[in-house]
Amino acid sequence: MAASTTTSTEAGWLGRGTSREMPLPQRDASALSPSRVSLSDLGMLRLLQLSSSLCPIGAFAYSQGLETAVERGWVTSEVTLADWVGGVGEHALARLDLPLLLQAHAAARAGDTARLLSIGERLHTSREARELSEQERQLGRSLASVLVNLGVEAAAPFRSHEHASYVVSFALGAHSFGVESEPAMLGFAFAWCEQQVSAASRLVPLGHMAAQRALSAILARVPAWLALAGALEERDIGSVTPGLAMSAAWHETQYTRLFRS
Repeated sequence: MAASTTTSTEAGWLGRGTSREMPLPQRDASALSPSRVSLSDLGMLRLLQLSSSLCPIGAFAYSQGLETAVERGWVTSEVTLADWVGGVGEHALARLDLPLLLQAHAAARAGDTARLLSIGERLHTSREARELSEQERQLGRSLASVLVNLGVEAAAPFRSHEHASYVVSFALGAHSFGVESEPAMLGFAFAWCEQQVSAASRLVPLGHMAAQRALSAILARVPAWLALAGALEERDIGSVTPGLAMSAAWHETQYTRLFRS
């Protein structure tokens, strides 16, 4: 499936080992970071603002295929949730969203709107299901509207454009708020991880402590995603995640559902 294809992950998707609790990660994940992230106090606060679940873009309405993964028994516990989200993060986020966020940040710095729209178009063509593309567009438009209301006029062309993209709007907002590309990737990855765990807490369901243990385990993998994203050559940017694609496509006709994707 979309997440890792290791034996332990496959076992998790089949529902084995779902009663055990996930220990908090003990390794020093910071050793995997591509560089030390340094931000001013205001820059950090603005990055937190962009990444916050309170940012009114409607991200809470999407599960990105996770709802069907739960429905089909692939995700049944904090352990299998961490396997699924960690796998999608490694094979999709780190190989597509984050490297294109780096490109979008550079385009925003150059004031190149045409390049930003081109990156958005590439993201849409890379989404493997209709719902995932619709989510990319809706969140991109919504975040662009938020940015315009916060005084970022450069975001205005993205409020209704067909190639509006959440990745692009996030990069544009980060640049406008004085946040460099690497901390912007951290903020983007955190927002995505938190949203996935939030969705799972309602779908599996997970208790508060189980959700926090799962989130802790997932976040320990984020620095490696950043390192991978920063090292990819242009020709290697892209993801093939069949489990995520099937889950998102099946979700379109799922009999009952809480989420839009």
